[in-house]
Amino acid sequence: MWHRHARHCPLCGAALVIEEVERRPRPRCTRCTFVLFANPASASAGLVLDRSRRVLLIRRRIQPFRGDWALPAGYQEEDEEPAQTALREIREEAGVEARVLGLVDLMFVPDDPRKPANVAVFLCAHEGGEPAPGDDAEDARWFSLDALPGNIGFDNNRRILEHLRDPEGYPHPSRNLLREALRGL
Repeated sequence: MWHRHARHCPLCGAALVIEEVERRPRPRCTRCTFVLFANPASASAGLVLDRSRRVLLIRRRIQPFRGDWALPAGYQEEDEEPAQTALREIREEAGVEARVLGLVDLMFVPDDPRKPANVAVFLCAHEGGEPAPGDDAEDARWFSLDALPGNIGFDNNRRILEHLRDPEGYPHPSRNLLREALRGL
């Protein structure tokens, strides 16, 4: 989180000072008009189901939550649509191909130690390939919704998987999307 430690303007090199900008204290350049805004990152996750209604999870190889299971997910690149990010992360982290069925949720994750993020969670159908760990994963597997691992990383992942087991608690229209997917991918 470099913005918390920045001392100089990234545009002109002058000193940054903390001043009120838009009713908040923010680092502002003493020479040019640059203001350093601390904004959350954009990320996407893939909630991938196979024809047996199992969910795809990866075991994280990196911090945070190293060794815990999570949905394939990652930060959005500047030239990607959010759904493309989810499909890329599924491919890179779990080695499978998927198809996006729809957006399930947009979650704010304030407690990620790297940087707060807005995470777009996409329901996806498995299109091909067997799970194989890649990039940031040390394992990738299908799990029955009745036999999920106990060590799920990220609070938002736990909430999503709980809603997948019981879609009735999910806000409409995501509830209908999840119900339809669980009935027959």
